[in-house]
Amino acid sequence: MQILHPVFTVSVLFMMAFSVMEGYQNQYKNYKEAWFVIMALILFSGFRMNAGADYGSYTTMYQYYGLTATYPQILEGATFKTTDIEVEWLFVLIGKVFFDLGMPFHYFSFFIAIISIIPKFYSFQKNSVYPALSWLLYMFPQYFTSDAGQIRQGVAMGLVFLSLEFIKQRRLIPFLIVIYLSMSFHKSSVIFIPAYWFVRYNFNSRSILTVILICMALSPLKLFNYMGFLNSVAPEEIYAGYTDYIALQHSRGGVMFTDLLCLLYTYFLVMYDKQACAKIPYYEYGRNLTVAGICIYFIMRGSPIFSSRLTSIYLVFSAIALPNAVAAVGNLQMRRYLYTTLLAFVVFYYFVYAEMQADKANYTPGSYRNFIWS
Repeated sequence: MQILHPVFTVSVLFMMAFSVMEGYQNQYKNYKEAWFVIMALILFSGFRMNAGADYGSYTTMYQYYGLTATYPQILEGATFKTTDIEVEWLFVLIGKVFFDLGMPFHYFSFFIAIISIIPKFYSFQKNSVYPALSWLLYMFPQYFTSDAGQIRQGVAMGLVFLSLEFIKQRRLIPFLIVIYLSMSFHKSSVIFIPAYWFVRYNFNSRSILTVILICMALSPLKLFNYMGFLNSVAPEEIYAGYTDYIALQHSRGGVMFTDLLCLLYTYFLVMYDKQACAKIPYYEYGRNLTVAGICIYFIMRGSPIFSSRLTSIYLVFSAIALPNAVAAVGNLQMRRYLYTTLLAFVVFYYFVYAEMQADKANYTPGSYRNFIWS
């Protein structure tokens, strides 16, 4: 049985300990000490050595654009014009600055990890009753595939999480500015713009189930084949590692693991919607974003690129919606049972990720290395 490298395993155990303390008390309490685990994970991601789906490609890109790109050429991309630089301009600009300062790639990677991971856990603390549980639900697999893998999308996702604050405040211009910055790291973030209005749609349990079933029924039609504009939003990744990484389960056919995840999310959203809407402020925002992610996934299910990249930017909000749904359950025994179920799911996902993907991404005990101690 495969496991993750001890630094990740211990981090998960510490975060699970904080999660247990959050979820099994009679009163709600968040533990600021969980930030120490987050800081450790930033170090493990930022200073990793040859680990992650596209690590080699990103180091090559860092050297290539550092040597060949000019600042005026990079800034042309700020208006999303077609240029000789195939990667989003703000990501290249930051890399160029680090390169010109004579810093190796892992210093740049460390900075990217900071601006990618901190906004997410900050958002969990602001919007989730159980932030440690939210992080654990997010961590598998997004921490490894985004924050410590396809790092452009990791930063973009962090900014999308921050934009939720402006959605709650109904401040459209700041929201659009944050989304623009997010698109400057990964342009697939443009698909999140409708979220500003969609979060306020008045779903109930029946309508949630209905719209998800409709999208499941549409899945075999492969409607994405008729949506040519999607290629400009989520193009085929120029680095093959990430594309191969997310396509693994698609090549196997049949019922995919993400199918089962979406069914699990649907169960919680449908069963505990009324209680959560009544008790948890802004619960419906995280719920609606999760519903959008589930629907996009089933419509795009036949495409490993679209069903991952366009889905994840919405579906990650399940890490907020599910813990809040559990927190709203009035019966203490039932709430603890559901909480235990989600923790058990995290443990299960740990082993699924370790078995299916960790070896390929060099996150196993025998393959993971870090510049801090290597």
